[in-house]
Amino acid sequence: GLGGLTRVLARRTAFEGAEPVGLDPESDAFVYFPMIYWPITPALPALSESAIAKVDTFARNGGTIVFDTRERRAGAASGLDGSPGPATRRLRRLLNRLDVPPLTPVPPEHVLTKAFYLIQEFPGRWAGGRVWVERHADGVNDGVSGYVIGDHDWAAAWAVDDLGQPLAAVVPGGKRQREMALRFGVNLVMYTLTGSYKADQVHVPAILERLGQ
Repeated sequence: GLGGLTRVLARRTAFEGAEPVGLDPESDAFVYFPMIYWPITPALPALSESAIAKVDTFARNGGTIVFDTRERRAGAASGLDGSPGPATRRLRRLLNRLDVPPLTPVPPEHVLTKAFYLIQEFPGRWAGGRVWVERHADGVNDGVSGYVIGDHDWAAAWAVDDLGQPLAAVVPGGKRQREMALRFGVNLVMYTLTGSYKADQVHVPAILERLGQ
């Protein structure tokens, strides 16, 4: 999934990323990466205190961790604010050990909605549901939230085979939903790299013009 998103970024933006790499929170350094995509499984083992400290330091100092429980298919009531599935319960236990600031659903004017594309929905393989970010990231790490949390299985929507064909169906929205999932992925990477850049007032006239179109 991250490989597919990297190729989309190369085609549509000035970003030229290397191939994604896997990380072990217990043994690998996080400091070289602006963003970590972390799918949560119910069987995720408990992290050591040193790994917890590493995650806290990464998010506190400008890195972004994207937690994805991939449980949206369980129904509209799943997620951090609904009836949790097993992966969400595991994520909650992890978050309870981390120094996580107050979280809020992505507001309509958040930089994630305009970092590259103008979007107000953030689907992955599954549509609907909320995406959560830090409530007050302004003024800290250029306004970039240390955590982006959802249950949409974004990587599955981005994943392609060697011929560029999608590997997973998206539900229920088909091609348009996959395109919106890719746009969210592009915005997510641009947001982690450029911070509050698109929140500057100099961009407002151009954004308003695009909204009018």
